[in-house]
Amino acid sequence: MPTSEGGYKQFKIGDLFEIATPKKRFNANTIKFGGLYPYVVRTSSNNGIRGYITEDTQYLNDANTISFGQDTATIFYQTKPYFTGDKIKVLSFKKHKLNERIATYLLVAMRKAFSLFAWGVSSFDVNVLYNVEISLPLNKEGKIDFDFIESRVRELEEERVRELEAYLQASNFSDCSLSLAERNALSRVNNGRINYQSIRIDKLFDIATGRDIIIGRTKEGNIPLISHQHDNNGISKHIAQIQDRRLFNYETTIPLADRGVFLATTQAEYFHIGTRVKALTFKSGKQSENVRLYFVTAINRLQILFTEYLTNATDNLPNLEISVPIDESGAIDYAFMENYINAVKKQNIARLKEFIEREHNAYLQVTQAETEEQTIIPLIHPEYKPGFIPLYTIRAACGYFREGRLPEEEGWIDASGLGFTPDPKRHFAVHAKGDSMLPKIKDGDICIFEWYNAGSRNGEIVLSQISEYDDAYDGRYTIKRYHSEKTVTDEGWQHSKVELQPLNSDFEPIELSEDDDVRTIGIFKCVL
Repeated sequence: MPTSEGGYKQFKIGDLFEIATPKKRFNANTIKFGGLYPYVVRTSSNNGIRGYITEDTQYLNDANTISFGQDTATIFYQTKPYFTGDKIKVLSFKKHKLNERIATYLLVAMRKAFSLFAWGVSSFDVNVLYNVEISLPLNKEGKIDFDFIESRVRELEEERVRELEAYLQASNFSDCSLSLAERNALSRVNNGRINYQSIRIDKLFDIATGRDIIIGRTKEGNIPLISHQHDNNGISKHIAQIQDRRLFNYETTIPLADRGVFLATTQAEYFHIGTRVKALTFKSGKQSENVRLYFVTAINRLQILFTEYLTNATDNLPNLEISVPIDESGAIDYAFMENYINAVKKQNIARLKEFIEREHNAYLQVTQAETEEQTIIPLIHPEYKPGFIPLYTIRAACGYFREGRLPEEEGWIDASGLGFTPDPKRHFAVHAKGDSMLPKIKDGDICIFEWYNAGSRNGEIVLSQISEYDDAYDGRYTIKRYHSEKTVTDEGWQHSKVELQPLNSDFEPIELSEDDDVRTIGIFKCVL
């Protein structure tokens, strides 16, 4: 990942933001929805917006500010003037005019800082907000590097578009045309021709509570741990299986965080649950992903009943009712759920395709304009210049690692302006080959690496020399993500599993044993 030229510095939120209490907070029980302006509360969904209201405009909070929900630490960037509910703070950035990209960077940093807080009475003290610190990049002058922030977020946006393209290629929605059953499901909803019935949650689900799993005492692994957070689909981390804790089947069970953040999710893998999370297991057995999504949506409509951190849904949960569609016989209409959710998915995929096309067209317009304004400079240069690093063949780079001598370079490339200081003694570049690392690395990309000396590689993309044969590189060299699992013994810790993993699901990981000779040559930094 590119780094800023001046490193990073911790800043107190109170030094970065003016933290204000809204002039007036509107009670949801006394207002009328269906108005013009966003009404922001402490919900974790829909950017914190519960609905739209029309009230006295003198009480509107400014646009381009950040709303902070006390108790829940729900933090959102508001682009339009808005009214607020109870216990919302309004944060105005002092250092720069906010835009979408700068705000996105700040929100990620703030959510990370607040992710480990146990919210309660102390959250009402504004001093807590003032003193929490977030890490921001600096430029050469030691000031906040807003240019780097915007370029980094733009890079992630472009990467996200490539990932979405890869998802579309791998999904079953290449054709977004609706079937007759799906069109009928949408028509029934639009025309109000659905019969609904309110059913108590304890009639639909068996409700289980997970025994406390202390995150700090867990081992890294592959099993999602669902906690009471609203980010990352409720997954706080991936852990090794805990033998005396129940492992829940994702096809039969919906996890529900029921305190602080009232949020149900649908999972794609077997999972553990942490404290303040309930497991709702269908009495009717396994359900498809679409049916689970329908029930998750119905359950989350109850979220507004539990916006107070100290309000615990546990006691009320069995008695709460959700609305479900029923067929002519009075039974739950699972077929309708299946068709309706599939139709909504196809509609969203169609919109996603339109979004990707717009983003590509915008990108082409920018790059075309830049090309017209600039003189085209050859990518590979025969001589060294400041800011340049050597470009090697894979075999040459690995030979350097093995034999300790500098190989003859293929040429030199300009690595300046990538968010780090190029050093020909620390950094090098190679051509990527094959499609195993799509969408992040494409065939023919020039990849920049930092020579590996020591330290953790877990989760990093690495250039490795291995005893296995990788066809893409015509030899025993590969670019893959390094993944390791460790076990603790009386003598210390040791690797229980090491894999070199592709990003493209069409390719199999390379699993390594203790007898395999694997040498990490470099740690991936970026694509040129």
